[in-house]
Amino acid sequence: MGDNDMISSISDENAVRQDIPVIILAGFLGSGKTTLLQQLLAWSLEAGLTPAVIMNEVGDVNLDGQLLPEQVPMEELLSGCICCSIRGDFGVKLHELVSEQAPDVIYVECTGIAEPMELVDTLTEVSLYAPVQLTQIVTLADTVQLADQVFPPSDATRAPSKKLERLLREQVRAANVLVLNKCDLLSDEEANRVESHVCAWNETAVRVRTSKAIVPRSVWEHGLLTSQQLSSDFMSTRVSQVSSDERNVCTCNMHKDDEQYHSAIRKEASPEHTCSIHRSRQSSHAHVTVWTHPIDKPLDSERFEQWLMDLPQEVYRAKGIVSFTDTSKRYMFQYAYRATEFIPIMPQGQVDDVIVLIGEQMNADQLYKRLSACMDEV
Repeated sequence: MGDNDMISSISDENAVRQDIPVIILAGFLGSGKTTLLQQLLAWSLEAGLTPAVIMNEVGDVNLDGQLLPEQVPMEELLSGCICCSIRGDFGVKLHELVSEQAPDVIYVECTGIAEPMELVDTLTEVSLYAPVQLTQIVTLADTVQLADQVFPPSDATRAPSKKLERLLREQVRAANVLVLNKCDLLSDEEANRVESHVCAWNETAVRVRTSKAIVPRSVWEHGLLTSQQLSSDFMSTRVSQVSSDERNVCTCNMHKDDEQYHSAIRKEASPEHTCSIHRSRQSSHAHVTVWTHPIDKPLDSERFEQWLMDLPQEVYRAKGIVSFTDTSKRYMFQYAYRATEFIPIMPQGQVDDVIVLIGEQMNADQLYKRLSACMDEV
């Protein structure tokens, strides 16, 4: 069957098909998940399919949703991580999308600190009463960040980040498609070094080197297939790596170093101090904090861009919607690993200017003082 025939088959037979493909997009903050999602949605709409999206943000504002086509149904999961603290909500939102929108394909964009394997059990439970099937876990890896912070060269002066390495390893291990993004910003030698390390974490995933998260169309087309062979092969090779006992404990490994901590906590701690996987509303990524700040007046564009570039290394990611004194346009900005992007937008509905920072042990007072200078009159 050719590519066009395959797309037509998906569209024509959806009425009698029982399963809707679900594609999970994972990867650390700023790795390119939303950029890839935009591409996949464009292909879906061009093919005459009806896509739907579930977007997860660890903060209480969903800014990336403003970049998606208005006609695409979207459910938001805010103020928590989809893999643990609001995992139950994910199942509810997924079922709502299926029953209310009847999409042809569902894309799930995780927050940057999520472990996608934690969603497999939830998807399996939902599939018992809704026609959904997990067909792909696509993990995006920021190769520039990996080369500098996780797999630095032997002569590097800064030690690699162990916390970051543990999270990225779990994200990579879960993938059956691994997108090595931003390879254009590395030399061939650096890219090869990063890929060899990543391959040691996951030898079986399809690996794709990209610039700006542009993947081959065939990667997307394969994710639309819901054949029994694809489903059983994936579930047997991935889920079998996790025993039934291990599925009942937290595997985030980002807030404490070993499982012994969780064993002790579950036995001895009071309910308000138990591990978040056993207490649904508490974030399990305790070292990651979110700083959300509303902006009530236009900023000086040059001062604001300099503010972004001067953010401390504890800030992993920044995004927001802002207005400037020297233009009438409003902009969505993205910041990740010393790179910024500003996109003119016309927000859907009433959307206030806001800045969201995600990082580790951030000093809110210092951040606000520096930001205030951008709002002073020139």
